[in-house]
Amino acid sequence: MQNKMIPLTVANTLDQTTKQRIEAKPNQTLKQAVQAQKLAPEGAFDVYDQLGKVISNTSVANHRDATVYVGVAKVAGGNLRGGFDLDDDDGWDLDDPAPLVKPREVTFILQNGERHAAQPNPNELLIQTYERVVGRPRDGSPMEIYDNDGAVVSSRSASDMVGRSFRVGLRQFPGGGIRSKFGKAGASRNFGRKTVQPYPAKVPKEIIDQTTAFTQPRGRLEMGGLLIGHIDHEGNNVVVCGFFPRQDEASPGYCEFSGSFNAIASAACDFANERAGGPHTPPLRIIGWIHTHPDIGIFLSGIDVNTFGILRRASFEQRNVAVVVDPLREQHGVYISETKASTRDAGQADANVVLSEDMEARYHKFLNRMRSIQNKMGKEEIPFILPGVLYQQRRAMGDVDDVMEAKLQALDKLHRQAVKDAETIRSHEQRIKALEASQISTKSSLEKLNTKLEKEVRSLQIKLGLEAKKVRTLEERNEIIRDKFLAQDKKLAELEKKVRALLPRLVPIEADQGTSPLISPDSEGGKTQSNQTVGKKSTPNGRDSQPRTVLPDKVHSTHLVGEEPQQEEK
Repeated sequence: MQNKMIPLTVANTLDQTTKQRIEAKPNQTLKQAVQAQKLAPEGAFDVYDQLGKVISNTSVANHRDATVYVGVAKVAGGNLRGGFDLDDDDGWDLDDPAPLVKPREVTFILQNGERHAAQPNPNELLIQTYERVVGRPRDGSPMEIYDNDGAVVSSRSASDMVGRSFRVGLRQFPGGGIRSKFGKAGASRNFGRKTVQPYPAKVPKEIIDQTTAFTQPRGRLEMGGLLIGHIDHEGNNVVVCGFFPRQDEASPGYCEFSGSFNAIASAACDFANERAGGPHTPPLRIIGWIHTHPDIGIFLSGIDVNTFGILRRASFEQRNVAVVVDPLREQHGVYISETKASTRDAGQADANVVLSEDMEARYHKFLNRMRSIQNKMGKEEIPFILPGVLYQQRRAMGDVDDVMEAKLQALDKLHRQAVKDAETIRSHEQRIKALEASQISTKSSLEKLNTKLEKEVRSLQIKLGLEAKKVRTLEERNEIIRDKFLAQDKKLAELEKKVRALLPRLVPIEADQGTSPLISPDSEGGKTQSNQTVGKKSTPNGRDSQPRTVLPDKVHSTHLVGEEPQQEEK
């Protein structure tokens, strides 16, 4: 759809620092355009060109991209004579009458810009009407119907929504550095749909810097957002700005945000395309998808590949760019195709993007619209807007500086972390001092114990020396005694041998006078036989036993047969 609006700049003659970029309808006069934008001062006024010529009633079409000046019609003094300002034109376009016929259709706007009008059946929901007229996606991606505010209206009655336009988009935008839930990493569900050759991408470094400033304080939590851009005259996909919406899921390795923000961005692009730029100005569009891989490097995971493939196939001419940023390692990569997802396939965001005045006006209109939506929905829904290459201009225009706010948050986080680290360091220093004092005390105690131990060791060594000497002495004595015992054992063995040899030759003899006889009376007055010789003795069985010789308890005197008895040694 070509834009018929005429861009121009309105300046205040009394305040040259105040300028406003506006878009006016071609059939309006300059005065009507100023009144429609509510830039007219109180009372009578005129519109002037740079030479001071009054051009209030000239057509806006004659002043495209020009700067006009608004000021009072006259500067006069004196008493008020009365009268009225007869210029009652309030800037409303009265040539655009309201439709007289009640609409009977709803319009579905797809992600690639296609529009499909459909007449709903009775008791039919919007999603059912869409699927009946357009059909379901071949890859099975879940879709939702959104209004211009990004609210999901898929389950609303289609008959109650006639006359309105709705946007169709993905339910979710998942991404992350983990493995794909759909199978192998890098396997995209194409279902036979033809994929065209990817177009080159131009991404400025400002996008990376601003993304890093916003996401770095969030540590290892991944975040995803949308990139806004256009197609230049060389056919490149040019990224200029974007935003980060609320994340439905944000964790290390995975992020996801609602597809309703896709509808919000698309509606804001249409708003900017209608309100700014000329017929030959390239339209703004969602040109890409950006998400972070904190501290895990630059690549497209299986989930990333599937999301990127869905976005490409749903886009006009499959024009879409995927940007991955690692804010902790300060690395990034630009991907133009889901079939090349490794680190070596990533391009760099180093493009020098230069915008014409019409393009700047269109992007400013988009950013203004997004800021208005952010103010309406709250920063929880749209926490960060990427102004991209227009950052300095947005600051000069007085726009909210999300980048500086993010940097201040990062500094505040670093300050709190520094305070916490300082407290930890102080605690460690105190512990170190306590450990040093304990070490000194322990060292002193160890030295005392070592001295005492050395004394005890020396004392034990002396005692052990004495004991060892005693042991050696005892061992020597033991050797002597053992030798004696061995000699005595030898003598005893010889004596026993001699005694055994002499036993057969021993005979009893009469006891000497003064000695006890060998036969002594019995205790009962009877006589017992001598122990020397025992005659035949009856046994209980009546047999006589053989005579045997028994040694006396004490041998007083013995002699061999044929030898003289010897005197007993006293």
